[in-house]
Amino acid sequence: MNKIFYLLILVLLLSGCATKMAYLNTQKPPEEVRKDKDDCQVIIDSSDFKDAGLKQNKFNQCMKDKGYNVVSEDKAEEVQGFKELWVKSGTDFKAYEAIFIDRVDVSQVKEKNNNIPGTKVTDNDINNLGDEMLKRFSGILSAVMPVIRDKEEAAGKKVLYVRLKLNNIAQTKVGFNAALQVAGQVSGLPLPGGPAGSFSFECAIADFVTKEKLMVISSETKADKNASLAGLEKFKHWKRAYNIMDYWADHLAALLAKERGQKYKSQIRIKIIDF
Repeated sequence: MNKIFYLLILVLLLSGCATKMAYLNTQKPPEEVRKDKDDCQVIIDSSDFKDAGLKQNKFNQCMKDKGYNVVSEDKAEEVQGFKELWVKSGTDFKAYEAIFIDRVDVSQVKEKNNNIPGTKVTDNDINNLGDEMLKRFSGILSAVMPVIRDKEEAAGKKVLYVRLKLNNIAQTKVGFNAALQVAGQVSGLPLPGGPAGSFSFECAIADFVTKEKLMVISSETKADKNASLAGLEKFKHWKRAYNIMDYWADHLAALLAKERGQKYKSQIRIKIIDF
């Protein structure tokens, strides 16, 4: 029995050691990145490689040959702020005068939440979370450019149209799974039955008038990134989610400032751990 227990622990440890890789090329839109990944996967699947490590190395080399910088996902955030980023070549972001941010799309979060047995989080709770995301992005991005509230204000102006989609939040079922989530973060181990503890979103930035896409972003962030240890029973105030939204918005603001040739001072302040 003890041998089985230690074997399970070893499997958990080893499963956490595999480094997830990111493939960076800001000149390639997401659909082209997906196609390149699929093409490389076909090559690997049709090969006679048996070793998983060798397969991964060959896949990485295939992506390098297609023009990608292959780094760890953590390194990707250091390099470009997000896991995936595409910027339309030749875009003059300095020409834009303001930003309009549409209402956050939370449909996918609702669908996942409704499939969690016993969840106490309502659609209205998630709507409020989307409203808070809009509020926080608006506040932080306003440090770079004016953020207008109504579409009517865009008349006669050169405006960036920002669409945000919240894809995943840490498991929303309260009670035992919430306790597992906290225990999993403290121990650093993925606990059986415990929630993933990650948040993900997508962002598309386009010209307000022509709707031509200028930038596409997606990222998945660990629940403790820039966050206090919150989200306990009933997920009071959604503190962990709020902190992560600030993190994303701050990185987007820094990216836009860089594209516009502006200096930018991070809007993130020290977070106090809240038990």
